[in-house]
Amino acid sequence: MNNRALIVVLAALIGSHSLRAAEEILVSSTRSSSLEQFTPTGTWVRTFATTGPYAPLSTAQSPLTGEIFVTTEWNSGTGAGQLSNVILRYEANGQFDTNWDTFMVSCGHFACGSSSTGSIIFDSSGNLWVATAYGLDTGEPIYIFEYLAADLSMPNPPAQPNPIVAQMYRGNQMAFNTSGNLCIAGFIDEDVQCFDTSTGALTKDYRTEIQSSGLGIEPAGLAFDSYDRLYLNSVFTGQVIKETKKGGPLTVLATLISPPNLLNGDIVLRYGELYVPSYYFPPPTVSTPDTIYQVSTTGTVTNFISGGAPPDLGNDHIWGANWLIFYSTTL
Repeated sequence: MNNRALIVVLAALIGSHSLRAAEEILVSSTRSSSLEQFTPTGTWVRTFATTGPYAPLSTAQSPLTGEIFVTTEWNSGTGAGQLSNVILRYEANGQFDTNWDTFMVSCGHFACGSSSTGSIIFDSSGNLWVATAYGLDTGEPIYIFEYLAADLSMPNPPAQPNPIVAQMYRGNQMAFNTSGNLCIAGFIDEDVQCFDTSTGALTKDYRTEIQSSGLGIEPAGLAFDSYDRLYLNSVFTGQVIKETKKGGPLTVLATLISPPNLLNGDIVLRYGELYVPSYYFPPPTVSTPDTIYQVSTTGTVTNFISGGAPPDLGNDHIWGANWLIFYSTTL
């Protein structure tokens, strides 16, 4: 290898490690109403933020400002345990945003069954996409609203007209495939649907592939690799599912848990590894902690982070692991 080529390789390696070093992990600790920060290797750092009268669910980071946006459920009162339409905002250092809890999703003139939010995701331009949680069983579809990056500093930003309409019962995790289409999982539907974000047109429906697999998949989380192969979790069977090739068939990559544990959060594919939160229902004890699993794309399973229950939360400080993201500390 000549000197020039060696310099290029070393620069790429240094850049890769620098990018990883600038990342941390945020976990939604639903039952403790907090966001917990970990290193990329799973070591607890601190309580990143508390969430007041709300319990945190799905999280996403703006690629432009570094702000963290969090969907919620109520953690007390008559609505305890029910999803809300409030999206919380935090600075990248965990400080409360000026407009911390003023972002309330409204269906406007659309006849939503409920404006309660299911999941959120940013696109590469910094626009925020928000899915309602409840669909056809309320008599209406799932709506996916777009909020422009330029509007997100407003106290209660307006959604763009003409949301994406998904004929689904539930709106769980969203992810972009390699074509840039926005895909959403629905565990009751046993389905994943993908949409063109410009036109709202349905571009792919995985229902037949998922239901004909015979695996009883009820997906809440999804991810795509660089080959556009689909990865799923299955809420009640506790399995992580992988497309062996684009278009199927689907196969079980790993079985992580069994009831009463649930895989009802997201999954994250990062550097060839899947990160999968689990959620113990009813509340966990020290002997039955919520665990975040690391699963290689070949099926090797590692207990990445294990939670605990009050008053002894353990050294990782999570109780009710629900959602996980890698986020940049340098934006």
